[in-house]
Formats: sequence, structure tokens, C-alpha cells
Amino acid sequence: MSNELTVTPTTAPRPRPEAGGADGAVLTDHAFFMRTGKRRSWQRLTVADRDGIPALRHTAGALLAGQTVVDEFAAYRLADGTVAVFRPDSHIKRLNNGARRLALPQVDFDRVWSSVRAMIELDEGWLPQRAGASLRLRAVLAADGTELTPGPADHCLFYVLGSVPAAAAKKPLKAMTLDGYVRAWPGGTGDLRTGGGLAVGVVPAEIARNYGNDHVLWLDGEGRHVQQIGELNAFFVIDGVLTTPALDRTVLPGITRDSVVKLARDAGTAVAERPVELAEVLKGIADGSVTECFATGTADGVAPVVSLGHQGEEYRFASAEAGPVTARFRELLDGIHRGESVDRFGWMRRITEVAPVHV
Repeated sequence: MSNELTVTPTTAPRPRPEAGGADGAVLTDHAFFMRTGKRRSWQRLTVADRDGIPALRHTAGALLAGQTVVDEFAAYRLADGTVAVFRPDSHIKRLNNGARRLALPQVDFDRVWSSVRAMIELDEGWLPQRAGASLRLRAVLAADGTELTPGPADHCLFYVLGSVPAAAAKKPLKAMTLDGYVRAWPGGTGDLRTGGGLAVGVVPAEIARNYGNDHVLWLDGEGRHVQQIGELNAFFVIDGVLTTPALDRTVLPGITRDSVVKLARDAGTAVAERPVELAEVLKGIADGSVTECFATGTADGVAPVVSLGHQGEEYRFASAEAGPVTARFRELLDGIHRGESVDRFGWMRRITEVAPVHV
């Protein structure tokens, strides 16, 4: 553990939810946080009670200019009872890509990893003992500051919160298009997880839920090409080919998306990363050439999509549950999370692991 890190266990531990009894995610006791000092250097690395996270100033760039980048990764209970984090280095790399775009300082993976390990060690008891149980880790990089004019952020706060999700059974998803709303456009920040990017989806998501859907099926500005399903990446099986929208800087480069693509290619499955037209998908559902759809993300893993709504019409897939391709990749990924499948790419990093991985 780094000697620049201060670890102070909480003196007021909170009651932990009963297995399966939590309503939504429950925050764990501890958090990791640090601030920038002179020359944008990170200082005062601390793991302590989550209520000890420093407050932002009223003039913070995160509040006045939306200079906030977020990411979420997860720790899992393996079958042997130990705990490992899924691809933390890839998540921090993605967060740093967002930091560059919003004129925020980079965070050092080795420092973050050693600190998050210490945080998980304190909160490991919140993780249920069953294999595959997860502890979500929400990382936030926020600009502070004393100026009212937006600019490169020299003073910043970085913190990681832990939470235990509700143990509710995952269900197949439904998504619909919405006229008048656009998530991302060329040259924007649709390929980043920014606070503003998440905020613009709140109202559309509520509208979609009011119509009995789980997510918005996001299209480009012309309403022609599929971008995402909510904050999740979209996959389709088109003429037997696993197809996903290309990373054109309007699509989030999801870590789970990347994992599915790598697993598929490693298994010899045909994969296409290309523009996907909505008309092609809807026509394919009708004529049987598009047989499956699923969405991927840290929280959802590989989630089957059973219907897509567009202009008042619902287009349903043949299966009301996960199709064979969806089920295959869900089982592969879940098996890696549980430590029961071969981790050929070395994605699961045990919290006892000290050696850095540079990506």
C-alpha cells in the first residue's frame, strides 16, 4: 500500500441490508478521495468514512460549467470466496479520456488501485458470500475552483463510492425511440461519461418508462442510425453476425461491450462493428434476419432486449427471454465474474494483487 495513503476506518459503521432485502443500491461505509494541489498534483489520498468526502466550493467548475467525469466499475465475489475487480485499469483509462476532453487533470491508475483495494478491504463484509455478488464502485472526477469563468481546472476532487445493488432478479429489457431528443452528435462528448451527458437522458428515460419501456433507443441527429440503449451498448444478431454500432465518438466505448467483442472474436464468432440503421433492424425483426438484441453495461452485464418501440409500433423479437447468442455471452461473462470460467484476458484483478497493469 502506498505510504502517501491515509486509511481511517469509520467509527460509526452502518447497518448492512439483509440479503435480497435492499430497495435499490445501498452505499457502503467508506470512500476513497483525494484533491489536487499545486501543479495539478494529487495529494491527501484518503480512505475514510464516506461522509468525510470534502465539499466542492460554490464556484466549482463541476457546478458552473459541468466539468465532471464519472465511471462505474465493480468488484465481485469469486467462487473461492476472494474478491476481484473487473478491468479497473480500463475504466480508469476511459475516465482519463473524459478528463482530457473536459480540461481536467489525469488520475494515476496505480494510486487509485492501491487506494481502492484498501477501501474494498474495509467494506468487503458488505459483499454477500454468494459467487458473483457485486460491489459497485462509482468514480467521480469533479472540477473545483474559485473562478466564475470556465477554464482548465487546476483544483479538483476525485472520489470513489461503494454501493451494494439490490438483489432483484434481472428481467429482459424493452426500449423505444423518442422524437425530439438526441443523446450525442459528432464532435460532442457522447463517447464520454460526463455528468452533463448523464443528465440529458433523465427526462427521456422517464418518458420511456411512462410508456412501459426500460430505456430510450437512442438514434443519431438524423434519426437514422442506432447509437445506444439508454447508457448501455447495443448488440444485434443480423444474418448470424454479432453486430454492434461502431465507436464513432457518439457511442460510449463500454468496457462490457469491449469484453463481449473480445470474447466473441476469441471464440471465432463473426463480429461486425459498423453503422447500424434503425430501418435495417426493424425490417430484420419482421423478416427474421435480426434474431436477437441485447444491451451491455457494468450494472446490467449482458441483458436481453425483447422489444423495440418506434413511432407507436412495437417490434418484438421471437424469444421473450435471452436468445442463444445472448445467453452464451451472458454466461461467459458471469462465469468470469464468479471465477468459474477461464479468464483468458486477465480481466479479474484480485484485491490482493499489487503489480500494476498499464494499458
